[in-house]
Amino acid sequence: MKLFIPGYGDVNTDAWRVDQAVKQYDSRLMFGRNEENGDWCIFIEMPRPNDPYPILGFQDRVPDPVEAIDRLKAADTMRHGDRIYKDVVKSQEQYRANLKNNADEAIGDSAERVEHMMRQRGASPIIKSFSKGVSNNDA
Repeated sequence: MKLFIPGYGDVNTDAWRVDQAVKQYDSRLMFGRNEENGDWCIFIEMPRPNDPYPILGFQDRVPDPVEAIDRLKAADTMRHGDRIYKDVVKSQEQYRANLKNNADEAIGDSAERVEHMMRQRGASPIIKSFSKGVSNNDA
């Protein structure tokens, strides 16, 4: 819905509500349309003379204020940096454990296939080593 405000022209009330919500979350933030690509974004004010910098995009739609704040909180490294860091480390540890498990399974599978192939050819996959002077034929 658009509303005409004297001095501002047509104002998208949905975007205005999101703007108010993000300003309440952090006074340095604002919501608006990115002129470079047309996406609706949350911007952070940069020191003068720089323009505000887009930090979170919503493509071509204006989100619900609650959704915008939820996404903002999830991405807020200043307030939630420790938790985000721990989540990333935990995810990497799980990824490495999965890689190791997959490698161990692949090694075991390969060993079983080699053993099966050797047995089909009448060879023993077990390497027998004897002391000097002892042979396989001594029984």
